Amino acid sequence: MWFQHHKLIFLTLTVVLCNCGEVKPEALTVGEIKCDHCSMSIVDMRFHTQLITYKGKRYHFDAIECADQFIHQKQIKTKQIWVSNYLQANEFIPKENAVIIQTKKIRSPMGGGFAAFKSHEDASPYQN
Repeated sequence: MWFQHHKLIFLTLTVVLCNCGEVKPEALTVGEIKCDHCSMSIVDMRFHTQLITYKGKRYHFDAIECADQFIHQKQIKTKQIWVSNYLQANEFIPKENAVIIQTKKIRSPMGGGFAAFKSHEDASPYQN
């Protein structure tokens, strides 16, 4: 009985400590993975969007609009969503901090013209 009680405590502490760290976006190689919504290969990293759920499941998308549609259709409870900075594709911005615009000046993979920027100043040259 004593051993089983300690085993349960150890298991609980392990799970809690593993979930305490900061969750970060994963870096991908071009063409390595497909969009979880439309199944297109993710090749233009300027539009790469990813999310993680509260259960720890990670999803990748080739465009912001794919992520938005996926979340709406599946009614996913997201823990964090990151969007790629259009001007520096290897940099992720938490979606709630990003300036997301829709413009005809940018051709996104799904044709919606959505792009994410760090600031309004960065986005202003691309706005209609």
